[in-house]
Amino acid sequence: KKLPGKGSKIERWRILEWLNLKINFDVTFNKQERRSCSGIVIRDSNGEILGSKTVLKNNIPSVFAAKALTCVQTVQMSLKMGLSMVEVKGDALSVIRKSQSNGLDKPKKGAYIRDIQQLKRGFQICWFKHTPRMANRVAHTLATKEKWLELNRDVKEDGEIGNGRKLKTLSR
Repeated sequence: KKLPGKGSKIERWRILEWLNLKINFDVTFNKQERRSCSGIVIRDSNGEILGSKTVLKNNIPSVFAAKALTCVQTVQMSLKMGLSMVEVKGDALSVIRKSQSNGLDKPKKGAYIRDIQQLKRGFQICWFKHTPRMANRVAHTLATKEKWLELNRDVKEDGEIGNGRKLKTLSR
């Protein structure tokens, strides 16, 4: 394991004082196969996990697209659960910054960000915050779940796995 460099600050999970829920997301991306695996974790103000999700996606054009799509999935999952006040955290700094702002972006990347900005209007409060990967371990573990399940080349279609979600059909 890599240790943080000298002077690095490691953020630890903490109870939220002003918000009800914290949602962490992370994604892994395989450039050669154009595939991503995202992990999303929702916790309450006591740190209890209320929900989690792992999603495999094919035909993802870039790392930015994988990160932005995972952020979209995170916001959509929160809305589907009927949440009204959330803090969305991930280590995708550019996606977090663009999601928090209300500015427009380049046409290709802008579509993902516009989706996030439109979806966040469905909350009373929706705050986006960057978090280092070290403080995002559970979501990162879910995002790397594809590797543990050895689904690298066996997934036939996009979909969700784990926690009662649709399990992928494997071709052997």
